[in-house]
Amino acid sequence: MAAAQDRSNAVDLTEPHDRAETYLRRVIALTGATQMGDYCVLDVGETRFQVYDQYVERVREMSPACTQDQTCFYVADQYIPAAERIATALLQLKNNPGLFEGWVARNGLFKADGNVFRFRRVR
Repeated sequence: MAAAQDRSNAVDLTEPHDRAETYLRRVIALTGATQMGDYCVLDVGETRFQVYDQYVERVREMSPACTQDQTCFYVADQYIPAAERIATALLQLKNNPGLFEGWVARNGLFKADGNVFRFRRVR
């Protein structure tokens, strides 16, 4: 009976949501981010990023008189679980925090890697 209870607490990695949550936990450990409910906080130098599943906020200098910018990002496949979208943005920002500048400067939709999302007409 104890073995059955142990299995009931296990994560089912065949479910997309469970895989995404496991992936996010690994990315959090890798990047040194902190999970705060439905978003993650990533500190890179004196800049703090608050990463949500569809947008990112940047707080500079982490002081009471700090400046804050916000931008959204678009993942082409919106069926990707929120945890996986957050993990993708965390990895991108940890590897290249300068991407955020491009995200803010762009007008329109863009992918987490900084490239513009272009719609193609289907005929």
